[in-house]
Amino acid sequence: MAAPALVSLSKKIIKPFSPTPFSERVYKFSFLDQFNSTQYVPLVFFYPKNKGIEPSDMCKVIENSLSKALAAYYPFAGTLKDNVCVECNDNGADFFKARFDCPMSEILKSHDRDVKEIVFPKDMPWNVIAPNRKLLTVQFNQFDCGGIAVSACMSHKIGDMCTFNKFLHDWAAIARDSNENVSPQFIGSSIFPPTNEPLTEPLREQCVTKRLLFSNHTLRSLATDSEVKNPTRVETLTALLYKCAMKANYSSSFKSSILFQTINLRPIIPLPDNTPGNLSSSFFVPTYNEEEMKLSRLISQLRKEKEELFANFRKCKGNEDLVSATMGPFQQIRKLLKEGDFQLFRCSSLVNYPLYDVDFGWGSPGKVIMADFLSRNFFTLLEDKTGEHLVAQVCFDNEITMSAFVREMEQLIEFELPSQEIYETQARC
Repeated sequence: MAAPALVSLSKKIIKPFSPTPFSERVYKFSFLDQFNSTQYVPLVFFYPKNKGIEPSDMCKVIENSLSKALAAYYPFAGTLKDNVCVECNDNGADFFKARFDCPMSEILKSHDRDVKEIVFPKDMPWNVIAPNRKLLTVQFNQFDCGGIAVSACMSHKIGDMCTFNKFLHDWAAIARDSNENVSPQFIGSSIFPPTNEPLTEPLREQCVTKRLLFSNHTLRSLATDSEVKNPTRVETLTALLYKCAMKANYSSSFKSSILFQTINLRPIIPLPDNTPGNLSSSFFVPTYNEEEMKLSRLISQLRKEKEELFANFRKCKGNEDLVSATMGPFQQIRKLLKEGDFQLFRCSSLVNYPLYDVDFGWGSPGKVIMADFLSRNFFTLLEDKTGEHLVAQVCFDNEITMSAFVREMEQLIEFELPSQEIYETQARC
């Protein structure tokens, strides 16, 4: 389909509502922050037409509440200084306002990545920070049906998905009540002291992305033969994606593979969710031969590796132990990749983050979408609005691999392709 016409586009800078105290002017990175890319994490929230409030008034609410949210999340309005810290100079966040001559449903139904990404600031999704870019960028999109979409791109350098989720909810809470008190605790560097970790940016690759929809009922039925008691939906779907991806990536002979799974450290250490930064570790499942590709075995290994990671953290007595337990999996996987020829697959789950609860005062979003990945062999798991399905966003290097992956999947489980996906009725405007 032809790209929707952009009627107007404007840009401004949203400054923090109050200046950052002099004592907080330097936000030091933890070594986990240093380890992460400056790449932007892009999410967009689609809201149907609201009869009680005009889009222009919604935009004012978004701008004013963002200003107050930035006063609390002051590093988000600062400037990146090498791979060491953020200068909290109240430079603010970039804010774009766009209006399109199409209904919102036209964007939601499109399979064209370029069409879907017009609701994000141009060239932002998954790109790294350019010299003139802010750590946080927002775009307010208005459609001719009266619906709106709010997209936000946060640099991974200042936080992981838990950080982004908490920021979005705090921002929305301020929008609903301007007196809302939010109090993030920027203590990451005191737990994981910075090192001389060099900054490495991921390559932007030409990739193909699909979104597949899996019902909870189907996933539960698939896991009945598992050796694990009551495997979770995430464990089952992760194992399934990994199995099919391995088969899709080789044609004649098996190739050893590794599944790399990120995990939020806050509930393990434990720390509250209002602790911003990159507080994630990982566990991984190596697969050396075809016998190890059985789905029941993969589910069992995912559970085993996760429990071992939890056990290692429970043994920690201080920050030095925490650093060792966190870096252990990264060091092990680096050694494996150096010593052998492995395919690497990565998975990140957003299932436990209530993104559909981001309410700025006009109800929950009809649809939440993450931009397409530009990194091969990557899976992202999200929950749909009903909670009855998981959405797997899968990314491979070309259409041939993607087609092979879908064929493998069709032999094992029922699922829905994007063309069959049923969007929420209220999002159709």
